[in-house]
Amino acid sequence: MSDFNADIVVVGAGASGIGAALAATEKNAKVILLEKGDKFGGAGMFGAQGLFAAGSELQKKANNNYSPDDAYKEMMNYTHYRSNTRLTRAIVDKSADTISWLANNGLKTELVNNTQEVHQEHPRVYHQYIDKFNGFQNLMDNFTSNGGQLFTKTTIKKLVRDDKKVLKVTIDQDGVEKSIDCQKVIFSDGGFVGNPKMVDKYIQIDSDDLFSMGERKATGDGIKILASLGADTSGIGTFENHAASVVSKTDPKWHNDTIFTLTNLPFLWLNRRGERFVNEDICYDFALWGNSTYTNGGYYYFVLDQKTVEYLKTNQLNWTNSFERTFTTLAHTPVTHVVGPFPEIESDLAEAVAQGAAKVANTIENLSEDLGFDAKKVKENLDGYNKVISAEKDSEFGKPSKFLKFSVEQGPFYAIKAQSTTLGTIGGVAVDDKLHVINNEGQVIENVYATGNNASGMYDTSYPTLEGISCAFAWNSGRIAGEDAAENI
Repeated sequence: MSDFNADIVVVGAGASGIGAALAATEKNAKVILLEKGDKFGGAGMFGAQGLFAAGSELQKKANNNYSPDDAYKEMMNYTHYRSNTRLTRAIVDKSADTISWLANNGLKTELVNNTQEVHQEHPRVYHQYIDKFNGFQNLMDNFTSNGGQLFTKTTIKKLVRDDKKVLKVTIDQDGVEKSIDCQKVIFSDGGFVGNPKMVDKYIQIDSDDLFSMGERKATGDGIKILASLGADTSGIGTFENHAASVVSKTDPKWHNDTIFTLTNLPFLWLNRRGERFVNEDICYDFALWGNSTYTNGGYYYFVLDQKTVEYLKTNQLNWTNSFERTFTTLAHTPVTHVVGPFPEIESDLAEAVAQGAAKVANTIENLSEDLGFDAKKVKENLDGYNKVISAEKDSEFGKPSKFLKFSVEQGPFYAIKAQSTTLGTIGGVAVDDKLHVINNEGQVIENVYATGNNASGMYDTSYPTLEGISCAFAWNSGRIAGEDAAENI
């Protein structure tokens, strides 16, 4: 005899799990929601600030004409039709209603400007949370008011099925093994970015060069159980690449405001072979910036010379910190479109060197040796870049003339390492447009669902540039799964 009974068990109380659990209880299903940690919310609450939608009432009131048709076409063009067309259609079609649904359940949003510089001409799609933490509490209060049960400090250990029907879920509840009888299970536990062994297995770069901002509790429990049931795992391995970060080799909590700002500006970048490889103003589109870093081996160095350092020490620069708009949007303050001056820049750079995050040398030859680069190749690339600066025209990568300001000629020279950064894993098991899990033969595995970062199909190999889309996928995939599960008990 089992310890508990439910119609539906939802694994993971982040955005997709809360979405699934609350949606199911609204259709009178008896739901138990499992959360590994002692707090609900996950990355959808502690990390995200809002979500994407197309055709919401807020957009219509603002005469912001961007429909689900527009979103579908943009998504499919971005993925070159290598993503799941029916799933993509289902998510974007649900997105407007989800904004209203969240508001009706106590988590209101506001339509704000897109938060990245290069997206300002794109119709507004970003719906920023209002009073986020109280809003999430309202959702959970509604879930429990509907009869739902939240179990914190609880992990799923095993799923036993018989004749395609879920019979028993074994859980560890704060160190005690218990069991739940149920009819359906929705796996919403956030992918596997918190599992170093799985990350090592599926990542295409050295995992030491990956800086994770994802949910540490997302350790792939659901994906592993679904794989044991024969789920199609061919989509595993897509990471939510997002910008690049300068990271201390000794102190994971190290942060330096000057170094952080310099990382977000389009100086000269060199890849692991000492070559310039991109128009550096790609830093204004976080997904593409992250993809470029990942594709080039997981890191690059941005390079400054002493003349540039002296300029930045005493002058304000009319460039935009690529993250400034994100922060000012949240705070409802204007964007300044300037950075600096940085009066302590030399000591800040010295601190980065001490933290193992940067190198400094008086000559290009010595810097190249410290970085393990071919000095001749580095010099060729620096000479080429300096000619670009002199000509004020970048014929190779098309960097705008506004950013062709700083040559790299006068030692000492500083090379600061920027590493690949991820918000989580966004490739999991295959699903259909109702979020049913699909097996290796392309058929539905009955009574089990995967949502959010556990599910593949919304993306190809990259996090798209539509702002807030991964958080929107979490909420909408959860709602769709929860409603379908409740309707088919």
